[in-house]
Amino acid sequence: MGSPRLRTQFEKLYAHYHRTSAGVQIDDIADLLCCTRRNTRMVLKKMSDEQWIVWRPAVGRGKSSILEFISTPDYVYLSLAKQSIEDGKLDVALEILDGNQDALLDLIHNVLGVSHEKGKQVVKLPYYRQLHILKPSLAIRRSEQHLVQQIFNGLTQWNKKGDIEGDIAHHWEMLTPQHWRFYIRPSVSFHDGKLLSFDDIKATFASLKSNFVFNHIEEIITPNLNVIDFILARDDHYFDSKLAQFNAKIIPVSAHAAQDYNRLPIGTGPYKVSENTDKKLILVANENYFGYRPLIDSVEVWILPEVAPIQLKLGLEVYEGSELSPTSYGEKVDVDRGCSYILFNRKSGITKNQNWQAYLTQTITPLLLLSELQNSSMNGIGLFNAYGLLPGLQHCLNRPQKSFIAPEKGSVVHLGYENEHPLYPLLGKIIKQRLAQDGITLKIHPFDTLDLLDEEKTANIDIWLRGMSLGTQCPEALLSWLFAFNEIERVMPEEEFEHISFLIEEWQSSSQRHFPVNEICRYLVDCGQITPLFHGWMGISEDANNSIQNASCNGLGWFDFNTVWIKPSF
Repeated sequence: MGSPRLRTQFEKLYAHYHRTSAGVQIDDIADLLCCTRRNTRMVLKKMSDEQWIVWRPAVGRGKSSILEFISTPDYVYLSLAKQSIEDGKLDVALEILDGNQDALLDLIHNVLGVSHEKGKQVVKLPYYRQLHILKPSLAIRRSEQHLVQQIFNGLTQWNKKGDIEGDIAHHWEMLTPQHWRFYIRPSVSFHDGKLLSFDDIKATFASLKSNFVFNHIEEIITPNLNVIDFILARDDHYFDSKLAQFNAKIIPVSAHAAQDYNRLPIGTGPYKVSENTDKKLILVANENYFGYRPLIDSVEVWILPEVAPIQLKLGLEVYEGSELSPTSYGEKVDVDRGCSYILFNRKSGITKNQNWQAYLTQTITPLLLLSELQNSSMNGIGLFNAYGLLPGLQHCLNRPQKSFIAPEKGSVVHLGYENEHPLYPLLGKIIKQRLAQDGITLKIHPFDTLDLLDEEKTANIDIWLRGMSLGTQCPEALLSWLFAFNEIERVMPEEEFEHISFLIEEWQSSSQRHFPVNEICRYLVDCGQITPLFHGWMGISEDANNSIQNASCNGLGWFDFNTVWIKPSF
């Protein structure tokens, strides 16, 4: 795109000659640019090579040449800024645009979205943080859970209605409540071309043995080709539904020891990871997918941390959290099947003391936080008060208030939350200001995702700002949140957590029981383990509907890449 000096010289040339460029003398140009005749010819050739000008030099000294402008300085700078954005250099782009953030956002809007490149359909999406942890067993955040579903397959899966259906297994049967048989699709291959084997399935569930949901798997055998039997230690009438959870996606045996697998995973899904850097995640269609080949050839997620996600009102934009306005999304908006909440460390934190727990529960309320958020920079977010962990549950209404004695002034409370979240730092600031009114110091600890899972590093945290989203209408998805990362178990008194485990064992032991989602959520609220804060809106911008088809919002706030397609304009 030319050197900065060449662009400056072009500006001078354009300003002087763009109105009348006929009969130009090279000596005059040399004087304008303060160059020798020889250097002037080189400069004009470079500008011509960049396709900024057409230069037709006359033959002979003193004769007039022809200079035509086929670009402008503004176009040159916009092209350079666009290239910088594509390279992930937003700071460079902003400098080129003289610090004009509105111009930068407009340019980002033009670069991202739907496009056709070299005969392929490409969708480019903005996102505010890196997506480097794509291993199913570590996918603690909602966006990662969505991407895991694009890259991997399980033996079974949930559809949009929350019903269980086949995935890698095309049929299955419960021979007894302790003996399940799954019939595997033949010739399923991983993205690297390796065929899926029995060992891959067996190793996947062996790695989940410590998880309560799967710890009753006693043996996995293959009685025949493409047949897998699970032998369980206790009755489980809903084992097929558990296999649809995001952390039960099948990964190759080699992945358990691969160092870079979190960032560059290999699955069997409709999309495979082509690139995953600090600036960009690129997924390309898996040509050897055992299901329907995706209609979109490539999905690029551009990491734009310098641009607040709330500013990017872009077609096909996606959100983690609830930073969007429901009024601009029409019928595409739905309520997130989950909530943001406060999690109390009642096992080793300050809230194991009932007085502290009562004080914090009644001091840090959803209404307080929502009121303060309305006065902040995020006053357009689509949040509303949660009366239970899931929309429709009303476990927080009419709860008796426990009396408490004001804690001693000078006391310290430790608050933890995950890094790179648009909402939690604002909430942390509000909580800190509120507790300061009572003479209490709040120390805030942001955690990287993997550190968030480290029990030793998080042991001193008293309260957590966290969020959960089931991603499906199936209530059994609550099991992933409860047990996949032990977040609840490590901060909840053992006998209380055992009560939840008992409810689940009771449910799975009989085919006549409904999953106790209401009982579990009420128990977590009533015992003071969790304070639900907000539900939020999620959706897909209607601006995109002119070209992209079937881009309905899924339960994780994204759209399913493998079901959308681009309708050409005529």
